[in-house]
Amino acid sequence: MGAQAMRRHNVALVMELIARDAPVSRVELAQRTGLTKATVSSLVAELTGAELVRDLGPEPGRAPGRPAGRLVLDPYGPVALGLQFGSGHIAGVILDLSGRPLARELRRFDVAGAGAAEGARAARPVLRRLFDEATTAGRLVAGVGVAVGGLVSRGLVTALPLGWRGVDVRALVAGELRALDLHGLDVLVAGEVACAALAEYQAGAARDWWYLGGEEVIGLAPLNPAVELAGDLGHVPVRRRGEVCACGGRGCLEVYAGRAGMAASAGVADAGAEEPLVSRVRTRDPAAMRALDRAAEALADALVAVRALLAPETIVLGGRLAAFGEPFRQRVVERLAPGLTLRPAKLGADAALRGAAGSVIARVVADPLAWIEG
Repeated sequence: MGAQAMRRHNVALVMELIARDAPVSRVELAQRTGLTKATVSSLVAELTGAELVRDLGPEPGRAPGRPAGRLVLDPYGPVALGLQFGSGHIAGVILDLSGRPLARELRRFDVAGAGAAEGARAARPVLRRLFDEATTAGRLVAGVGVAVGGLVSRGLVTALPLGWRGVDVRALVAGELRALDLHGLDVLVAGEVACAALAEYQAGAARDWWYLGGEEVIGLAPLNPAVELAGDLGHVPVRRRGEVCACGGRGCLEVYAGRAGMAASAGVADAGAEEPLVSRVRTRDPAAMRALDRAAEALADALVAVRALLAPETIVLGGRLAAFGEPFRQRVVERLAPGLTLRPAKLGADAALRGAAGSVIARVVADPLAWIEG
C-alpha cells in the first residue's frame, strides 16, 4: 500500500471510530487503531481543520492532570440533505454530521398521480428551501440523499406505488439542482427500506440486526451498512390461492399487510392515508382489529421464509406497520417461530428520510479525504 493510500485508510479509520464511539480521546483512538499517538494527533488535526471533527475539551469534573480531549463529529461542520418521494408528499431534511435534524420541509403533492419528471420538478421548492436554510446557517452541503419507495437496481428505480418503472431518479434530481443553479453536488439514491435501515443503525441499533418496514412498500434490509441488500418483501406470496396483487401475482403479502389491503379489509375509504386506520385500531374497532390480525398472520408467514433463508436473530419493525404500535407487534410475535426476536424501531415515520441524508454522512465518514480534497 502506497503512502497516499495508507494515509487515506488511516484518516478514514480514525473518522469511523470517532463516529462510532464518540466522545473518544486521542489516546483511546491510538489504542484501538494501533497507530502511534503522534499519527493520531496529526490525523485528528486534519479532520478538525476541515470541520469534520470537533474537540469538546476535557470532561467536566475530570481529575487534575493532562486533559484528554473528547472528540466528536463536528455538529457545526458540513450538512447533508435528505429527500423522500412518497405517494402523496415530498419531504426534505437537513442533518448535521452527528445526525441531528436542523430543518424539515414537507410538500403535499400527488406524486403517484404524476410522472417521474413532474414529481422531480415538484421537489424543486423543497430543495430550494433546504439550501436557503443551510446557506443562512453558513453551512456547506456535502450532498443530497434520496429515498424512494421501491427497488433500486443499477441506478434505476422501480417504485410500483408511485407508478415509476426503471426511472433514473439521480439524473432527475441532479437536473433540478442545476435548475436551482446548484452545481457539483453528488446525489445518492436508495430504496426507502435501505435508507430506514441505515438510519436505525446510525441511531445505535446493532449491526447484525435486520430492518423490516417501509412507508410505500414492505421491505427487508440488513442494518449493516456494508451489506448492500434490500428486498421487497411485500411481493412474497403468503397465500397459495390468495387475492390478486397489483404486481400481477396472487397472495402477496402486500395484499394483506399493505396500506390498500389493510384499508379495504377494515372498511376504510381512504387507502392512501394511514391515520384513519390507526385511529380505529386505537379505539379497538372490530373491523380494524380483524384487518390487524389478518396482516399480522400474513407477515408472520412471510417471516418463516426469511428465517429459513437468512437466519436473522433480531428484526426491527419500523415504517407504517410500526404505527399500529404494540398490539400489532405482539400479534406478529405470537405467530413467530421460536428463536426470532421482533423489536420496535427507535425511529418513527421519518426514518427513511433521515437515512437518505444519513447516506451522505456515511460517505463522508467512510472517505473524509474525498471531502477534504474535493
